[in-house]
Amino acid sequence: MPRLPRPLFHRASKIHHLLPLLLPPCRTLSSALNELRWLRQHTLAHPHPQKFPSAYLGHLCHERRRGKPLQYILGTQPFGDLEILCKPGVLIPRPETEAHVTHLAALLAASIPPLSPNPLRILDLCTGTGCIPLLLSALLSPCIPSLNIHALDISPQAISLASQNLRHNIREENIFSSTAQQIKFECADIFNAETFAGRGEWDVLVSNPPYVSPRGYERDTSRSVRNWEPKLALVPGENHRASVVGRGDDEADAAKGDEFYPRLLKIAEEVKAKVVWLEVADTEQAQRVIWMATRSRWWEGCEIWKDWPDGGTSGEWEHFKVGGSKVRVVGEGNGRAVVLRRSAWGRTIFKKIEETSVSAI
Repeated sequence: MPRLPRPLFHRASKIHHLLPLLLPPCRTLSSALNELRWLRQHTLAHPHPQKFPSAYLGHLCHERRRGKPLQYILGTQPFGDLEILCKPGVLIPRPETEAHVTHLAALLAASIPPLSPNPLRILDLCTGTGCIPLLLSALLSPCIPSLNIHALDISPQAISLASQNLRHNIREENIFSSTAQQIKFECADIFNAETFAGRGEWDVLVSNPPYVSPRGYERDTSRSVRNWEPKLALVPGENHRASVVGRGDDEADAAKGDEFYPRLLKIAEEVKAKVVWLEVADTEQAQRVIWMATRSRWWEGCEIWKDWPDGGTSGEWEHFKVGGSKVRVVGEGNGRAVVLRRSAWGRTIFKKIEETSVSAI
């Protein structure tokens, strides 16, 4: 990353004496000014019991200078119309995930008959802050009266924070109070076969699992992510190591990043999911996940969603050939998720994608 020019720091110091501290993590003067404003508002809204506001603001700016994510300092991150509490030890929600959840919810809502007597059953694995099931509930509740959402994570810290987010957003009136009866958070290991015994069938399975390879973690993630966010939520853990050989080999490194997906696909088949959404790191990983899925005859169709799945199209779909199957690519940006479907209802979801894209042309 190139160094920032010294005149920029001089200019920043003339605006506010703390502003130069925010330039290294923000990189631009406009972004630094925004963060300084948010940090000042935070000190006024949440005063420190032992520090004057000016001293507290200076302390927060120094923390930000060290690379601490702004979401951990402020304690929250917007996610749709929700306010998600963020704490060190649990991964910060990303805007691309928000865009995908919003897009998926719109398709689900448009595909289910109004006032359907059957509950929509959604299983969320590796839930983290709980942002995905909470936003799905917020978006689907007005049009689907009966929701049953079950969210799992191996981290007790994550499940505790997800439960706090449920209560917090009910208290802030961002979601209906009935959401407390719709969503259940549970600490569980998805690699334990007993975890899914007797859980029955689920309509939708969603997951944003650890998917970064060890080499990708060192090469592609920012210093802030490596120093502050939980590695367990990014890189598959040692307990679930893939059966690969040739440490240091590109193929073995990729397999390490992919190791959650065979298990997730197996779970999806066990619970007879009709629609599956799995977040991935990039298009290359998406193609590998689709190749895994095509080895089973369970899935009738698959797609890759890019960062912004609502993005327009020039009228022609982008396609990939994966394992002999033609895979449609939706949206703009980089590959960000794999979407699988089966059954007539799953086909309806994919038809809605086509209708939405055609209307946008």
